Amino acid sequence: MRAHVFITNSDTFPVVRDNGFWGGGIKGIPSRYEDTIKENLIDGRKPYLKMIVDILGTRIGDVVFFYERQVGFHGIYKIVSKPFFDPTPVGSVGSNWPLRVKLECINYFPLPVPENLLFSSKEYESMCWSWFYRKIQGARGVNTINPETAQVLIELLVKLNGNAINKPKSMRNYPNGDVREINLPIGRLNENGKVLLEDILRGWLISNIDNPNHEDMRKIFGPVEDIEWFANNIPYHVTRKNIDVLVYHKNTRYTGYPLRYKYTVVELKKGKAEAKDVSQVIEYSKWVGGRLAAGEFEMVQPVLIAFDFEDSAIVKVKNSELSKEKIKCYRYKVADNNIKFEEILN
Repeated sequence: MRAHVFITNSDTFPVVRDNGFWGGGIKGIPSRYEDTIKENLIDGRKPYLKMIVDILGTRIGDVVFFYERQVGFHGIYKIVSKPFFDPTPVGSVGSNWPLRVKLECINYFPLPVPENLLFSSKEYESMCWSWFYRKIQGARGVNTINPETAQVLIELLVKLNGNAINKPKSMRNYPNGDVREINLPIGRLNENGKVLLEDILRGWLISNIDNPNHEDMRKIFGPVEDIEWFANNIPYHVTRKNIDVLVYHKNTRYTGYPLRYKYTVVELKKGKAEAKDVSQVIEYSKWVGGRLAAGEFEMVQPVLIAFDFEDSAIVKVKNSELSKEKIKCYRYKVADNNIKFEEILN
């Protein structure tokens, strides 16, 4: 199950609930999608691209829970559109929240789940690690949660409510506005094949990670049908440490039931990878192996993607405790409005 928590407050929750959408953004964001990209290229500290990457990680059919600040989690909703840009104000959701997706309510539970219940038992606490670290670091508008956290939220909604009830009569479809589909024009966001910002590389990767027609993605991440879950900028520590991309893989072909058999841990560098970047992906992979794979480190596949590699990085990979066969390294290059990947040390 792929699921997300969308942030709202007491003013915006009833608006997005009753108008079949969610919107994210920040004060001062431009009213044109193209201008958000331009401004972020001028000032790389602006968060627009990070927000765009987050919403590009959503897919039609994904489950959504609304988190109303100081209240709790509402559910259960489903994404029914690709991400789009629309600055048209809808109630209290004004033009500063133009990054949007359309939603429909699957099951309406009137009582929300208080946040403290996610950590009311050791079992829940263990399953909700992604939300715990996200809260410590500061919640984003779009928070992709792991399947276990989604399971806990559904379980608690049922325990608190017993059953879902009829949807409020106030619920309706999203009103038509100045809709612009969100994408990354990668051909204009690079210089000599190298992306202008790392968020561009991350956004392109998260947009195409489950594209069955992209052969390079399939070489890195395997069959689309085996991708159980993926997300970008995954917090895994109380400090601001984030895994660039994390993927869960599972299949049912050999056991007859869903078997999670691999975790792919990706570290991205827009320029040259150095020895410290190899150390970083090893550190992330050790955490995933210990925390998520129950110590079965052979289930973890570290991947390092960069425009090029310093000699020190190559030496570090060859001499690493994970061995060169374990750490996969790829050079990327933007060409023809696409990104191509070449594996090295294979």
